[in-house]
Amino acid sequence: MKREMLIEKFIQGRLSEKEQQEFDMLVREDPKFSAEVDFHTNLLRVTEAEEDDNFREMLSGFESDANLNTEEDGLKNITSDIESEPILGKATQKRFPTKWLVAASIALVAGLTYFLIPASPTSNQELFAQNFTPYPNVVHPIVRGEEGQESKTKAFAAYQNGEYTSALALFTELYSESEEPDYLFYQANALLQLNRGREAIPLLQEHLETADTLTEKSDWYLAMAYLQVDDTENAKKMLQTVLDKGEFNVEEAKKLLQSLK
Repeated sequence: MKREMLIEKFIQGRLSEKEQQEFDMLVREDPKFSAEVDFHTNLLRVTEAEEDDNFREMLSGFESDANLNTEEDGLKNITSDIESEPILGKATQKRFPTKWLVAASIALVAGLTYFLIPASPTSNQELFAQNFTPYPNVVHPIVRGEEGQESKTKAFAAYQNGEYTSALALFTELYSESEEPDYLFYQANALLQLNRGREAIPLLQEHLETADTLTEKSDWYLAMAYLQVDDTENAKKMLQTVLDKGEFNVEEAKKLLQSLK
């Protein structure tokens, strides 16, 4: 199949399984083809930005200027020649209007990154959301379909099923009865998932004073708690502790610490 047709069908989401394999192979092995795919993908993103108010305002101004310039400078024929070539393949015979060609050129030259690069996180809460995952149940794994009325089983089953409010109540009761530090750790994780970081902080601090198999994880989760309550300085201190100990989520802590600087 001709390359132009492959790109056209890729843009339209109509590649068959066999065509997708051919397309992927060309992207991997042919730099020119890959660059052409990137160009058309970027151009499509620019055109889709019509819904963006700022882009539409910019487009309106440049479209007016472009129309004026083409009339004064005799460039209308050049524009017509450009429009006569189909952008996404000969089969569709679709042509981009002049305003899109003008807008695409401006965006590509002046800084296409506005459309292509995701905005950096702007708050500690966003960083928390991107980096926090409740620690899995490794203490008392529940087999699917397992039934039991034992409090420990019920607590970890609730936690494992995402029923964090129920799990929190059960872990709290279990810790008050046994003072096993595992329950402190999972209480704190449930609280973080419930957006109750201020309550999780003292539990994690207490857990750090213990020496169970989960203690090395609490530095990271304490950093998460500080992020959630917007305490940047203490979050940075705990992330540095994670790096210094070098035991858990070291790479994640390094990247997150760089985002906070």
